[in-house]
Amino acid sequence: MTRVFPPLPPSPMRALGLSFVLRLLAFAALPPAFAAPPVTAPAPSTRAVVDGVSYVDAAGFFARYGLKPTWAEPGRRQIYANSWHRIEAELDRREVLFNGLRVFLGEPSVLLNGALYIPQSDAERLLAPILRPAGLTVTRPLRTIVIDAGHGGNDSGARNAALKLDEKTFTLDVSRRLAALLGQGEWRVVMTRSDDRRVELADRAAKAAAANADLFISIHFNAAAGLPSVKGTETYILTPRHQRSTSSENRHASDGDVQPGNAHDHWNAVLGYHIHRQLLEKLGTQDRGLKRARFAVLRLAACPAVLVEAGYMSNPDEARRIAEERHRSDIAEAVANGVRAYATALATARKP
Repeated sequence: MTRVFPPLPPSPMRALGLSFVLRLLAFAALPPAFAAPPVTAPAPSTRAVVDGVSYVDAAGFFARYGLKPTWAEPGRRQIYANSWHRIEAELDRREVLFNGLRVFLGEPSVLLNGALYIPQSDAERLLAPILRPAGLTVTRPLRTIVIDAGHGGNDSGARNAALKLDEKTFTLDVSRRLAALLGQGEWRVVMTRSDDRRVELADRAAKAAAANADLFISIHFNAAAGLPSVKGTETYILTPRHQRSTSSENRHASDGDVQPGNAHDHWNAVLGYHIHRQLLEKLGTQDRGLKRARFAVLRLAACPAVLVEAGYMSNPDEARRIAEERHRSDIAEAVANGVRAYATALATARKP
């Protein structure tokens, strides 16, 4: 049934600092994310509209995937778990913990009649695909991967002036390493730039389209002006239509615009989750979350796409690590592992 409630007062998103370590699973065996827990018959799920946003009862939704609810803090924090997954949602937060990873929602969770509700769009287009990729449709196999080294030429990207380090140098180096790793297998690999040249954002997406890409990976490093203590790794996928991006405090009319990349929302979620998971495991960096944004290369992508911010150039310690060859190799290996995990998920999905 559907209920309409008056608007809730906005509540600030609180940062959550967690350390997270997961053991690397052999690709010969399916990792927990690919296990197909039994899906129970969809019990009637109570839905509601709050401040113009459609919500779904979290316990009812997760029950479809065999996850049982437990209140960690009654009326505030609830955990949904089974043998494969553990998800934690909290009242007024725009994020959940998904198997220990910070995963950002479009809107905060709300409490209605003693039950915790999450946005329906996030449930269906973000969480469900990660929980059960086997239920998604595959239109074509993974054959061509486009790797996009951010910035280049007169666009240096983020800079650490004190250490004389430019983002464009390291994005190209990581991209070359990643291309070497992925090109050894069954996939064709194309780079949007292979040297120090400027490539316009639209041209990057156009090059991927011309290559008939099945996957698009953009490599970047971050910066926080005036905040040298900020550090960590974050992974971006395209914001679904009618949702606000992670960095947006308010909704905008443009959120409803149709973007080409939104045709791949479900697989974007699967791709982003696995790459983010592998990055954190390999690098041991602070988890800044799987986030959503309408970056041009994500909006215009004609295939599942992800943008990686592997670390902060503005943080002195992290910038020094980025300057180390071993660390850049680790970044490339982590992204490659994420692609392999994504490919395994793709192989489990149903064909049209």
